[in-house]
Amino acid sequence: MKLKMKLLIQHTHRRDEISGVLTYIQSIQTELNLRGIETKVISTTDSSLQQWVGAILWADFVHMNSNHLFFACLCKILIKRVVIKYHYLFYSSIHFTYQEMPLSQRLKAEFIHSLPKSNYPLKWKLHTVVKLAKLATRFLTALVVDRHTACSQFLADSHSFPWKVETLYNPIQAQDQGAHKTVNELSKPHSFVYVGRLNSDKGVDLLLKATQLLQAQNKDFRVLIIGDGGEVKALRDLAAALDISNCVEFLGNYSQPKILPIVRSSLALVAPSRWQEPAGYVVLEASSVATCSIAANVGGLPEMAGSHNFLCERENVEELAAAMRVCLDCPQDAIERGKRATEYVREKFSPAQTVDQLIQIYRELSPDFKL
Repeated sequence: MKLKMKLLIQHTHRRDEISGVLTYIQSIQTELNLRGIETKVISTTDSSLQQWVGAILWADFVHMNSNHLFFACLCKILIKRVVIKYHYLFYSSIHFTYQEMPLSQRLKAEFIHSLPKSNYPLKWKLHTVVKLAKLATRFLTALVVDRHTACSQFLADSHSFPWKVETLYNPIQAQDQGAHKTVNELSKPHSFVYVGRLNSDKGVDLLLKATQLLQAQNKDFRVLIIGDGGEVKALRDLAAALDISNCVEFLGNYSQPKILPIVRSSLALVAPSRWQEPAGYVVLEASSVATCSIAANVGGLPEMAGSHNFLCERENVEELAAAMRVCLDCPQDAIERGKRATEYVREKFSPAQTVDQLIQIYRELSPDFKL
């Protein structure tokens, strides 16, 4: 059934950026257009105020993907219903450690976390004001919009809002050929792949240490590291210090079309994050091509992984190495896990399901509007 609706989708990224937010928008826009829903996408970074007003006036509804207070207020002034989606952590105090608590306690914890140490220079003490101002902006934006969604249940719960934040997963299209994947399609020697930024939050050093443990057991394998970041030299140096440079390859940045074939031919994807990742999309990408994942049990990663992938406690190198060893000892089991993970994402993360849920939210906001 064709739906008569004009939806404006807002974000703050530049056109040439590689971003999970833009991947999400592209995915739902395709599905929305297939249903006859007109869409416009606007970057509040790359467009003018005049363009904002014109786009908002054009739309029936607005879907925001950032905490842009002025844009949200403009939507309300022009009498438009707004559904916001949260993609990032709302509070800096839960970056590494999350504990469920009511809003009053959460705000208190955030305030204490923002306070500078007594020995900090003046500019860092002044930066506390900036951090608190940004928190106030995010919170005021939350008060202005009509409905709230988040890319994982973990992220939804972590807001501690007294109102409901619904889980609206970032969708992915599972590839049909994953059902026929065989051991013969895996690269030789078998490889583990990491895809993402190279910084301490992502825990790539933990993967290198686990690699050393496996190499000491005379296992034959490779570790492929795709991505770039401020710690690439430090990680190369660590690989050399651990004497594992012979089986670790730093491939740098690759485009998405080049990444998925490498992930598909790998024995497993490794996501050893230290921080509370809201939703590790790379795990979904691995599942979409029937490659199992070994992920840290933090943030939204368990939701993305489901029950068929491996979960390891954060910063537990021995557990990580043990999961990698299971994959090496039984590649067929790793492939079967990957196939079941494909079914999991097909059932729970399809673009059709995400768009169905989004449309239902707008129906509830405006029952008289023909959707």
